[in-house]
Amino acid sequence: MNIFLDIETIPQQSESETKAEIASTIKHPVQMKKPETISAWHNGEGSYAGVKEALIDDTYRKTSFDGAKGQICSIAYAFEDNDPIAWAQEEGVDEETLLLEFSDQLRADLTGRPPFFVGHYISGFDLAFLWKRCVINRVIPGFKIPHIGRHDKDYFDTMIAWAGYKDRISQDALCQALGIEGKPDGIDGSKVWDFFKEGRIEEIKAYNIDDVLKVRKIYNRIAS
Repeated sequence: MNIFLDIETIPQQSESETKAEIASTIKHPVQMKKPETISAWHNGEGSYAGVKEALIDDTYRKTSFDGAKGQICSIAYAFEDNDPIAWAQEEGVDEETLLLEFSDQLRADLTGRPPFFVGHYISGFDLAFLWKRCVINRVIPGFKIPHIGRHDKDYFDTMIAWAGYKDRISQDALCQALGIEGKPDGIDGSKVWDFFKEGRIEEIKAYNIDDVLKVRKIYNRIAS
């Protein structure tokens, strides 16, 4: 049964503590040799004002790609040709609850049948991240998440189907190539964390659902 899947992720929580840990280990550029230049870089003096802070923030945001640190803030799927469903972290719904509700609904849709997940770069990100977060939250989905598997056997990765194993193409670029409408204005994956902090949860869910709809359109074009 085809399950069109997409997740949106956010960085490791406890932002101030995590950034403090990053700051304690971050190093100045290797090409810097003079002690006064190194000191200016670390202290944000002169032309180095804000440089270290920006690097710390960028490093922190990248924890959203690490299933051991980041969290799923929104997950959406469509069962075959049905309308997509989305869940998101919001008031009263933490990541564990999100994963439990997602698993319960998908298990009900599957009625004992194995899922065949379809997504863009699903083999390199979504499935592994989802599996890790289920393990960390002690959530047992009741169906197999093929975090280690093979394209076109255990799942269908639209990026691999189009670009092969050595090349890459973004979902938006693939949509453009196929004449499918691209991402909505105002939001992309890099902005999810900012939207989340601002409480713009419904916009994140809408973006998540839009990605599911697009990956289904891509699949229907290239897998037929």
